[in-house]
Amino acid sequence: SGPAAGALAAAFYGNLIEEENMLSFDMGGTTAKMCVIHRGEPILSNEFEAARVHRFAKGSGLPLKIPSIELIEIGTGGGSIAFVDSMGLLKVGPESAGAAPGPACYGLGGERPTVTDGDVVLGKIDPARFAGGKIAIEADLAAQALAADVGEKMGMDSLQAAYGVAEIVDENMANAARVHAVERGVAISERTLIAFGGAAPLHAARLAEKLGIRRIVVPAGAGVGSAIGFLQAPAAYELVRSRYMRLDQLDREVVNALLDEMTEEATARARSARAEELDETRGAFMRYAGQGHEIEVGLPVRALTRNDGAALREAFEAEYGRLYARHIPDAAIEIMSWRVSVAERAEGRERIAATAIGEAVAAIGSRQVFDAGHGALVPASVLQREQLAAGNRIGGPALIVEDGTSTFVSSSFEAHVDNGGALVLTVKE
Repeated sequence: SGPAAGALAAAFYGNLIEEENMLSFDMGGTTAKMCVIHRGEPILSNEFEAARVHRFAKGSGLPLKIPSIELIEIGTGGGSIAFVDSMGLLKVGPESAGAAPGPACYGLGGERPTVTDGDVVLGKIDPARFAGGKIAIEADLAAQALAADVGEKMGMDSLQAAYGVAEIVDENMANAARVHAVERGVAISERTLIAFGGAAPLHAARLAEKLGIRRIVVPAGAGVGSAIGFLQAPAAYELVRSRYMRLDQLDREVVNALLDEMTEEATARARSARAEELDETRGAFMRYAGQGHEIEVGLPVRALTRNDGAALREAFEAEYGRLYARHIPDAAIEIMSWRVSVAERAEGRERIAATAIGEAVAAIGSRQVFDAGHGALVPASVLQREQLAAGNRIGGPALIVEDGTSTFVSSSFEAHVDNGGALVLTVKE
């Protein structure tokens, strides 16, 4: 899927800049997706919910035991509609204006305010440069929609309403990331945020402020990050087979036969995609006896021997301790299923060298942009991304525009362009 490809794109770029631990942030027209990148790879899950009755409500669908990239998804994108509910509370999404009629600012008949309309009123979208000037933006229509559907019901003007919409969106995303990080046992503030999609670079700085993240990367071509992820993804095939077994009763012959059979099938599938050099990984999904949730432990890519039982217990307890801060000594451990993954070997790619940061680059213009740190409109420099070169430095607040998206550098950050063409935002000391 597109969101999964976006996570792969984040991992790919992180490898080039030698960033192993990141939080990928993909925000498009209808949803926002985040994924924890740990040790250079997206965190995986062995469960996936299909046919959810409520798209974003966990537990409302059919659980399937299949491997998937672990994504946090909330119904908030550029087209998500803002409204005041029956309790008088401001809500955003999951209903979307879609592409037709789209946000009110598109001037195609949309009358309900969206996240994009809020970004226009806050000054984060430059109407003259949106989509390279190919799509006309009506800022007055955005302000009217926000005033009518939100402002008048809450005693706010259109600017305050737009700020409220943005804060609801950014806090929803930050809260989802916090919960996911706690569940996965990772410290979110220590990670680099990598932002892509049409809307993510507009909201990345505020999301980072809320999460305490000090570094943001917006790669070149961020507006089509998911497409880039598809192009970079290796041909691969993964199998998971259920075969219950107590660790203290490990039947090596049965397990080795099962893993060899899975390797043969996965390799044949990967070869059908014309993959040449292949790398294989194996894993076992394990838990303490009686628990309802498993964690994966890596297996050696060879036949298991008599000594591997003790090694598997040690690896399981180490991972369990990392996730939950302790393990249960001498408790029985059971293995529920086994995984074999075969993937095309990635070509060696040259790392992006460290960038020498130069002097501040001159702006092509200036506009008023709402900065949450100041709680008011502030003058922000406007720069065209295509005109920036490696080493160029940009102090916040600033708006860096390009055809596919725009990046807002809040007053908390300053930015520079790295040798790979990415914008790198770092917290001001």
